[in-house]
Amino acid sequence: MQTQEHAHRQAFYRPKSACTYLDIGRTKLYELMEYDANFPRPVRLGARCIGWSRSQLDQWLEAKVEEASA
Repeated sequence: MQTQEHAHRQAFYRPKSACTYLDIGRTKLYELMEYDANFPRPVRLGARCIGWSRSQLDQWLEAKVEEASA
């Protein structure tokens, strides 16, 4: 439980943390990256290191909620 609480407080999410924050699996995360044009593009931190800011993920989630209620 503490791991999830820590993930929710982070300002930047690597793939594993992003999955926890979004409550999805890693395969779904990569599907969203590939096929959902509205999913935020990851920030490249290094040759083999990507991630997303919490605000990017929150904006995407808010758009999904609005889309569902429309």
